[in-house]
Amino acid sequence: MSAIDTSGIPTLAAPRRPPGRLTFRQFLRVVRENTLATYRPEDAGEDFIARRLLWRRTFIVNEPGAIRHILLDNADNYTKSEITRRILEPGLGRGLLTSEGETWRRHRRIMAPAFDPRTVAGYAPIMTGIAENLLAKWDALPEQSAVDVAAAMMHTTLHIISRAMFSSDSDEIVDVVERDVGEYQTNVRPSLFDLLHAPQWLSRLFSTRHAAGILDEFGSSVDALLTARGHEPDAEPKDLLARLIAARDSETGGGMTAQEVRNQVVTIFMAGHETTAQALTWTWYLLSQHPAAEAKLHAELTNVLAGRTPRHDDLADLDYTRMAIEESMRLYPPAHTLAREPIGADEVLGHRIPPGATVLIVPWLLHRKPSLWERPDRFEPERFSRERAAARPRFAYIPFGAGPRICIGAAFAMEEAMLILATIAQRYRLRLNPGHPVEPQGLITLRPRYGLQMILQRR
Repeated sequence: MSAIDTSGIPTLAAPRRPPGRLTFRQFLRVVRENTLATYRPEDAGEDFIARRLLWRRTFIVNEPGAIRHILLDNADNYTKSEITRRILEPGLGRGLLTSEGETWRRHRRIMAPAFDPRTVAGYAPIMTGIAENLLAKWDALPEQSAVDVAAAMMHTTLHIISRAMFSSDSDEIVDVVERDVGEYQTNVRPSLFDLLHAPQWLSRLFSTRHAAGILDEFGSSVDALLTARGHEPDAEPKDLLARLIAARDSETGGGMTAQEVRNQVVTIFMAGHETTAQALTWTWYLLSQHPAAEAKLHAELTNVLAGRTPRHDDLADLDYTRMAIEESMRLYPPAHTLAREPIGADEVLGHRIPPGATVLIVPWLLHRKPSLWERPDRFEPERFSRERAAARPRFAYIPFGAGPRICIGAAFAMEEAMLILATIAQRYRLRLNPGHPVEPQGLITLRPRYGLQMILQRR
């Protein structure tokens, strides 16, 4: 939980890590419970860290130039890691997050127009409308009510991606996903056999819960929607599903098969709400601990919006709103770890990386590196002014990844986060419920382990 040190600066929530060097058994337990707790605070200052788990070698790369080499300059030599595929593929299928090579390139080309700035701007009324639905529910509560803001943000972003994806078909699927996503994060964790790249059948033999079965109900719901919608290539696209069905490859003219559309729908639906919800959750936490920053946010919202609902065209004027979210994603990056494997041997920062090794790029560490960030453990949104951001190395800040595989939905996520924050912060201050524990937990995404109980204060 946060505390105030003698200088009056909040000490921000951090993972709980056993003291000293982790034993083999401790490491296996901690990596399953909270990946981020395997790192020592001083690891953020390192450029390169080598680890070994029995015969498996892992390298943590924490220097912007080397990260650029892996994610951009030599990206063709790196694939998503085996453990990433084992965790995500049973639930998501072969979507953009898990596919490789020419299949991934073809799908990326086909899907790109559905996430261009003009298309994303068209979703702004959906985003603010659903945020206002949440406000209506909060307005009906007694004064000083406590709510789980983590759950509220998840519910809000889930409704937004659902409405954007399926239009009026959406609401019935929300309850299914809300339940299943939490169960997937809780149950689908790497075993020793996964970490050692043992055959998958062996890993499944000792697994208490098969990942593939957790999202079956959601998958069935998506299949039913696809069947009902049918392929209508001549129809005017009105939602993301229609756009994916109608989309064609700019190079070949071909579209995606029904199964490929299904995989992309599942991937977008799952990834398109979870990470934005976590970014907003941590932003509310940080604002509650920093009243001066919160006051600057409120002043900007009053000056730009004067109480009205924000629109897409307002985003260019909401600089502090953007900076607060970007600083939140620096301190608590929802996608806390990127894992790659080299196809052929490589050299990084003078170290040989053998084929098949695991290479980790960890925004949780990179975004706290003292040589890149002054006072790295403090919440200072001003560090994301356009001038200061332009002066930093490009690969020092990668909340959405980087290179060819940068998140296709990054513009959607930022628009959504800014509009939700601006809509809600005009009406409410959120204060951390006294005594509520806050601990970042690195699972598939970075979540608050115990949710985030906050007190609603009407402005």
